[in-house]
Amino acid sequence: MSTSVVEFSGEKVKAMWNKRLLEIFCDICIKEILKGRDTGLRWNVIKRTVDASDDWWESKLKVVPEAQKFRTSSIYPEFQGKLDQMFMG
Repeated sequence: MSTSVVEFSGEKVKAMWNKRLLEIFCDICIKEILKGRDTGLRWNVIKRTVDASDDWWESKLKVVPEAQKFRTSSIYPEFQGKLDQMFMG
């Protein structure tokens, strides 16, 4: 289980990310992508990480510094199919 702190309506809130919540998040992203929205992100099969431009990461990390771990850490391998749908092509 992973936790992160985000600011919501001026308040800091702790988010608990377990495998099931990550799967739900992936499913939501896939539905949005299938509607024709481009995230600007890609899945790096070799590193097993999310690829994005340095500018994208810098802007996101200003908002959620705890997301730094996702820049270099791999994600659950059983989500490979979902990640391919989200980030390939």
